Amino acid sequence: MAEKSYTMDDLSLVKTEETVPLKRRSSQGDQPSRDNEVKSPVLKFLLGRADAGNIFDSNGTAPPVQSNNECRHRICMTEVAPSHSSIFGTENREEWKLSISEFSSKKHGKSSKDLPKRIRTFYKNQDELITTFEDFHFGVDDAMKHTEEMEEKRKKANILAKITLAANVCLLIAKLVAAILSGSISVISSLVDSCVDLSSGFVIAITERAMRKRDLYEYPQGRTKLEPIAIVILSVIMSLASIQLIVESSEKIAGLATGGENRPDVGITTIVLLSCTIVTKIVLFLVCRRVRTPSVDAMTRDHRNDVLSNILAIAFGYIGSKSMYEQYQVSELVYLDPIGAILISLYILFGWWSTGYGQIKLLTGHTAKPDFLKKLTWICMNHHPKLLYVDTVRAFHFGVNFLVEVDIVLPEDMTLKEAHDIGEPLQQKLESLPEVERAFVHLDYEFEHRPSDEHKQV
Repeated sequence: MAEKSYTMDDLSLVKTEETVPLKRRSSQGDQPSRDNEVKSPVLKFLLGRADAGNIFDSNGTAPPVQSNNECRHRICMTEVAPSHSSIFGTENREEWKLSISEFSSKKHGKSSKDLPKRIRTFYKNQDELITTFEDFHFGVDDAMKHTEEMEEKRKKANILAKITLAANVCLLIAKLVAAILSGSISVISSLVDSCVDLSSGFVIAITERAMRKRDLYEYPQGRTKLEPIAIVILSVIMSLASIQLIVESSEKIAGLATGGENRPDVGITTIVLLSCTIVTKIVLFLVCRRVRTPSVDAMTRDHRNDVLSNILAIAFGYIGSKSMYEQYQVSELVYLDPIGAILISLYILFGWWSTGYGQIKLLTGHTAKPDFLKKLTWICMNHHPKLLYVDTVRAFHFGVNFLVEVDIVLPEDMTLKEAHDIGEPLQQKLESLPEVERAFVHLDYEFEHRPSDEHKQV
């Protein structure tokens, strides 16, 4: 509101007969209806001496100013009502929204360095969640940005699948030569691993190609589930191959105990070939770990497994070879070759079992983590001022991504058109998230019913 300012020297010039009151602004920020209703403060607003203990009379009013010196010690007090009821900024008049300032003030940042590790982890996760709320509030995340990012990841995944496929073909030939030259069961186990790697590369490449071909009539929702299905199939194949290697290694140990098996011959050629394989797999591992998609994650784990298996193949194969026996004359070292093969097979078996189990959970509708449900709830609560309640927020895996179900409560007398214009944008907003494959928004006018009243329990 407009108000004439006064200095302490000018207070004595204020006219005592000016008694037009100031109009208090309403809580909604209404302006005075007439310009002459807002004038300079009257003298009765000069409330007492600043250092006086009791300046009011029995009627609760301040005594009149007697002199200019006395006026210098009095303070001009005017009360103007705030334009909104919140202490936070409401420049856009969005008082109904959750205040981002309250959440941002809870951030700890680097101030929790002296706390125990588990508490620091808690605050770190909380800060990341608040940052996500801030991104939603200020509109940092949008559908177009995420669509482009996902498409870019798909292209990179396709390129890496082809590179991995070509590399595995070359490494398979190198390991085949090494296995023939050495006769080591550890090297053979690494060779079998490469054979399965080659098969996995073919499967993932075919899967990526099939996912890009969309048929709205045969697969109206797309074929995104092909990715986890392919990984489950690979897990089964790798697990069976590992079990077979364990059986072969056990038979090798039994043959060595009876003297019916020859010692492996791991020479310099075998070591060089396996060393080249290790270097190649390390490079592929470092490149693939930068792209976060399920298929590339599977390739990343595969490259890591290859690095470890080839290191073990070199170490155990050489220790159990003829060269080591001729040098140290320790006959028991020959058992390290099949033992190394068993260790390699067990590592591959448990790694792929864990991978397959995780993908099965995604295919069977495992629930989303609480932090993701919090993000969905935040979006719903800040969607529209006429949204009365958020009844239910549910998200579960629909393959790699999530299927989201949201129940919101709107006024009972709202028209169908207005309710539709609230629900559909919320659905589109939820589906703009990169983790969400499909979202359903159910509109209701009350929230006292049970979920079983609306949906079949399965």
